[in-house]
Amino acid sequence: MTSGNRGCEGYLFDSGINTEPVLISACLLGIPCRWHGHRPKKRKKLLERLKKRYVIVPVCPEQLGGMPTPRTGEKLEGSGAEVLDGQLRIIAPETGKDVTQFHINGASYTLEIAKIVGAHCAYLKAGSPSCDREGVTSELLKRNGIKVVRVP
Repeated sequence: MTSGNRGCEGYLFDSGINTEPVLISACLLGIPCRWHGHRPKKRKKLLERLKKRYVIVPVCPEQLGGMPTPRTGEKLEGSGAEVLDGQLRIIAPETGKDVTQFHINGASYTLEIAKIVGAHCAYLKAGSPSCDREGVTSELLKRNGIKVVRVP
């Protein structure tokens, strides 16, 4: 793939000036993929700012990992690093079910998407066991050199 003199070789997208891809939590785009299944408020100012610089690539690590929507509302009682290193499990409080592997799978697929599209940055929603600053997906992306920006 060639992209003229823009210096964007290796990107999946070649759509003009805004060719650098960025991952963004799909819920920040107003997609109803959060644990409760309700449509969240779209972050219009954030999106307008990002669209000026990037091609936006939506991801939902929980859905990518195989979790349904709606789903149980887990809280990470530790860090994503501990989960990835096998030192911590994520248990759904309502059911007692171990959902750790869903979060690990979702993080892996999110990383795979980042590599496919050539993303070096991700804007992820705070408060999620996957996407929060210490979340499973955030940790895996950071371990692989991808900058993670936490969005409250």
